[in-house]
Amino acid sequence: MTNTARGLFVVTLIVLVAGSMAANAQGVILQLSSEDRQMIDGKLGPIVDYALPSAPIGEATEYFPLRERTSTYKITSGHHAGKVQTLSLSRIPRPDGRFGWRLQLSASLAAFIDRTSAGDLIMPTVGDVREGVVVITTPANPFVLKGMVPGEARSYLQRVSVTARDDPADEEYSGYLNGTYTYLGTFQVTVPAGRFTAVLVRLKCHGKVGPAVTDDAAYYFFAPGRGVVAMISQEDATAFWIIHINSSAGRVLLSD
Repeated sequence: MTNTARGLFVVTLIVLVAGSMAANAQGVILQLSSEDRQMIDGKLGPIVDYALPSAPIGEATEYFPLRERTSTYKITSGHHAGKVQTLSLSRIPRPDGRFGWRLQLSASLAAFIDRTSAGDLIMPTVGDVREGVVVITTPANPFVLKGMVPGEARSYLQRVSVTARDDPADEEYSGYLNGTYTYLGTFQVTVPAGRFTAVLVRLKCHGKVGPAVTDDAAYYFFAPGRGVVAMISQEDATAFWIIHINSSAGRVLLSD
C-alpha cells in the first residue's frame, strides 16, 4: 500500500468512526434510574412523561438563554410547598467592568452565572441574603456544559469557601467537595406552563464544609429556547453547606 493510499484509508476510517459515534450519540434513549425517578417524582411530582432520543448538548445558551426575564414557579416540595414564587434572571455589572448574570434560585438564594470562553455556563458563586453569606466554589459549579453527550458524567474536586456577605475577606468556613455532573438524557415533561422537550442534568456532591459532611443532588430540566422548566435545588446556603439540613425543594414552571 502506498503512503497516499494508506493516508486515505486512515482518514476514511476516522470519518467512519466519528460518524458512527455521532449517530449513536444522536439517537440514544436513556431511561431514568429508579433512584433518579424516585427523587424527581418525590420532589416534583410525575412530570416526566417519557424518554426521547438525546443529542449532544450544543450551545449552552440555547438551553439557558441569557436574557433578562422573570419566571413564576410553583413550589412542589420543601418548607414552602404549594406556594408560588417569582424568580428572575438579571444582567448585572461586575467590579472589573464586565457584566454577569444573577439567577434567583429561591426567595433568599441567588447564583451568579458566567459564560466561559469554551461556551459553558457555570456558577462560581451563590449568595444567601437571609443568612448573610456568600459561597464561592473553585472550580465553579457546572450549570450547562457545551458538548456533553447523553449519559456522560464529569467529575471534579472543588474548594468551597463560605464568607461574610459584607466582608469577602472574612472566611467563616471552608472545605472540599467531590462533585459529578451528569447528562441524564432528554425527556418529554409536563409542567403547569405546558409540555416541553427538556434535557436533564444532575449535580451530585459529597464532602465536608465547616463542621458538616454534605451530600446533595440537584436536578435541572432545560427546555431549548426557554430555560429551566423544573428543578430540584437547595433553598438555604447555611443549612446546606455548613450544618447540612436538607433544605432542597422542587419547582415547576408556571409562566414566564
